[in-house]
Amino acid sequence: MTDAEPMSRSGPEPSVFRPVLPDPGALLPPDRSEQQPDEQQSDEQQPEPSEQQPAAPRRGSNAAWSSWTSRTSWTSLATMASVVVTATLAVVVPLRATSTFVTQFTRLAAFCLVFAGLWLLTHRMGLLSVGHGALTGVGAYAALHAVNDYSVPLLAMPLAGIAAGCAVGLLLGIPALRLPKAFLALLTLSAAVAFPIVLRQLDGPLPVLLDGEFIAPAWTGIAANDEHIWEFWVVAAWVAVAFWLLRGVLGGPIGRALVATRDEPTAAAAFGVPVYRLRLAGVSLSGGLAGLAGALMLVPVNFNDQSLYPEELSIKLFALTVAFGSTAIGGGRLIMTLPAATVLVLLPVWLADRPGWVTQGGWIGLVKSEFFLYAVLLLAAAYARSRRVQAARSFSA
Repeated sequence: MTDAEPMSRSGPEPSVFRPVLPDPGALLPPDRSEQQPDEQQSDEQQPEPSEQQPAAPRRGSNAAWSSWTSRTSWTSLATMASVVVTATLAVVVPLRATSTFVTQFTRLAAFCLVFAGLWLLTHRMGLLSVGHGALTGVGAYAALHAVNDYSVPLLAMPLAGIAAGCAVGLLLGIPALRLPKAFLALLTLSAAVAFPIVLRQLDGPLPVLLDGEFIAPAWTGIAANDEHIWEFWVVAAWVAVAFWLLRGVLGGPIGRALVATRDEPTAAAAFGVPVYRLRLAGVSLSGGLAGLAGALMLVPVNFNDQSLYPEELSIKLFALTVAFGSTAIGGGRLIMTLPAATVLVLLPVWLADRPGWVTQGGWIGLVKSEFFLYAVLLLAAAYARSRRVQAARSFSA
């Protein structure tokens, strides 16, 4: 063996340590696309609906949902109860009460339409009107002369009031709606002040009688001296139909579009809603409801006079709409028309039965006056509204 020749090992070659590494694919989540068809089928199989367990809702959303459903259920129950009570009163009161009270009750039902028109403007459209007393007088004037001058049937007389109220509301809204919202209130207030003067020039200082009487048909079984019962049912039928149609219109896309013009007019216009024309139609519809009410007020009294529509009437209508539309009694819903009309019609009657209240002087006479009671009602409504806003903010927080 030479020096250049390498030395050979006689024993076996020693083993080298090699660590075993895991497969990298085992550390990744399984690919769903590479599964076999039968495995995908088993994963896609869902349990039967009866075997599914409802997911536990989040705590905050569950509380908000239950609160909303409870408020909705209570509101629906209150609406149904008010409808049942109103229908019962409409049947029972005319048969049991005196003719004087039934006449006041008939005026109350007609005034509900005026408040419905104001509710439409104030709470659905965000507009203000202080002249609905004048629009009521316009409907009464048109209905009376439609019967006296054009021989329109008595039962169709309210249609003339609707047409006149819609036309005057349209004329007032065309210029006012192109300006800020406050101008509609100013223009309608001017109309309320000017209407008694205009009506005095048209009809004179004396009342104008209606050429006709509302005589109950023979099939009703109402006696001839109980015509006040038939008069009330005629007015109640017109009011019920008007409310049914109004709720149908406002419950659909037109009602939602009116709310959009109130809250976000720019966004509504961007989505193709004709804001100006829709507001103009709403003002005209509100005037038509007031005109219908004025025509129905001729039914129990059979005459028209300019002293029935002073400017104080428009102010009272506006104040009661704001008061009962802001409290829990009405809550911005159409049901607010009933308590508002009750206060407007029956409060003066109640005060007239207590002559000592209005004849007292000093602070006692002020506290017992009608306008002071209206002021107290408005303050109470403002306080209740502020409490509701605070409660809503605390709930959302």
